[in-house]
Amino acid sequence: MDQEARVMTKVLHIHTLPVISGSGLNTFLTMEGLKKRGYETALACAPGGKLNSLVSGRGMRVIPFKNLVQPLHPLKDSLVVLDLARFLKTHPYHIVHTHNSKAGFVGRLAAKLARVPAVVHTVHGFSFHDQEPPWRQGLFRSMERLAAQWCDQLIFISQPLMAWALREGIGKKEKMTRIYSGIELDRFQPVSEEKKMDLRRKWGLGEQDAVVGIVSKLWDGKGHIQLLDAFQQIHRTKKEAKLVIVGEGYRLKDLRRLVDTHGLDGSVLFAGFQADVAPLVATFDAAVLPSLFEGMGRVLLEAMAMGKPVVASRVGGIPDLVEHGVNGYLVRPGSVEDLKEALLKILNNPSLARKMGLAGRQRIKSEFDALAMVDAIERVYRHLLSRKGVAVGP
Repeated sequence: MDQEARVMTKVLHIHTLPVISGSGLNTFLTMEGLKKRGYETALACAPGGKLNSLVSGRGMRVIPFKNLVQPLHPLKDSLVVLDLARFLKTHPYHIVHTHNSKAGFVGRLAAKLARVPAVVHTVHGFSFHDQEPPWRQGLFRSMERLAAQWCDQLIFISQPLMAWALREGIGKKEKMTRIYSGIELDRFQPVSEEKKMDLRRKWGLGEQDAVVGIVSKLWDGKGHIQLLDAFQQIHRTKKEAKLVIVGEGYRLKDLRRLVDTHGLDGSVLFAGFQADVAPLVATFDAAVLPSLFEGMGRVLLEAMAMGKPVVASRVGGIPDLVEHGVNGYLVRPGSVEDLKEALLKILNNPSLARKMGLAGRQRIKSEFDALAMVDAIERVYRHLLSRKGVAVGP
């Protein structure tokens, strides 16, 4: 077909959680980047939530599906497959791009039933990690193997995730590509010491405080309990230590109670959800992510881009980002002792912290830029549509 016959490329992203998370930001930045390049992008998601507001606020369509729920729900899961397939048949899209395990399964099946020309799935992590009981691990592993057959390309946000998939027999290597989950590098820049102290005063933090910060959903699996246990021990010997917890979630009340139990009231700041986390990250002396499982941990990228040393669990794609002893420390998942020792090494040695922060900043190369991520994803789209003989723009 000639250029005049081409139409705008239409891409539907399917995501289960309408919250601001690593995978949600990945999806949003991809959609926004493609929109600027002339693509028509839309998001199918559960109703409500900050992610939906963010997407619609930037002029992109949000299509709510009430049955697109996060937990396993045989009835709603079956209904949403039918709902999505019906929608895709009556509102044709050239590409369906799914995210995460649940949306990935129902979305890829619906796209196959609707005969969508190209189907792409981004693996942000797997649900059959060690924290799940064996029966759920087996179920989720089987579902991933099956769903991999329903798409044309698998995108992995880290190399360890791709290696994990290959070990588990999920998909074929020729259908896989690694594309790091990019961040907006222009938003995450180091600040001067004067600016850092000014931001601290706004949050009630002192100039001499040793500030540890975590940016994460307040959910199981993110390691907040282990972090609070470690911080209690740190605070015994370092009274100027402060812990800043950024995020929202169903564990908030439990964590507040644990702070009271540990006698840390006044030393732990719950900052809640922040649409722009950079001003808070600027106040940190060390950033921490003690997850029990993780796809990559884009919040580590943000902290590293701002020149902060990091402490994170040796899980998922995190070792792809953190070089132990160079730009931070890797710790055993769930280890309170490891967390305490690693954080104290950084807090007690400012010159080491600066050296690690500089190494982290240098680690953030162009491949971690959101624009580079969109470039790579667009190349995947163009290759698939060309291979299938679909003539579209931009």
